[in-house]
Amino acid sequence: MADNEELSARQLRVIPYLLGAPSVEEGCKLARVSKAAVYEWLKEETFRHQLKRQRDAVIERALDSLKANINKATETLVKLLDSDKQAIRARAAEDIIEFTQKALEHEELERRIQALEAKVAQ
Repeated sequence: MADNEELSARQLRVIPYLLGAPSVEEGCKLARVSKAAVYEWLKEETFRHQLKRQRDAVIERALDSLKANINKATETLVKLLDSDKQAIRARAAEDIIEFTQKALEHEELERRIQALEAKVAQ
């Protein structure tokens, strides 16, 4: 993409370190680039845009992995309902109820947003 062409090799090299580190400072240390340089780059729209694009891609891959394993996680929780230990059964039941409630709330919000969007479109 054109954004890559506008960034230096050094800027492109530092981005994965920034994404993998808990802070900008730690990312700079790992990449062996000065904090001053990175903070200057962060003032540039092109650098910020590329950093955001790559961060979004990392998040997208993580979400895809979570989605791919939701059935397995659900099956595990359901199996825990039959545990010999009361505390494990109770915790599994609480988790299932909590996750179900959140899913229902999400569905309701989605329905309401769609209704509002339909009204605005009219």
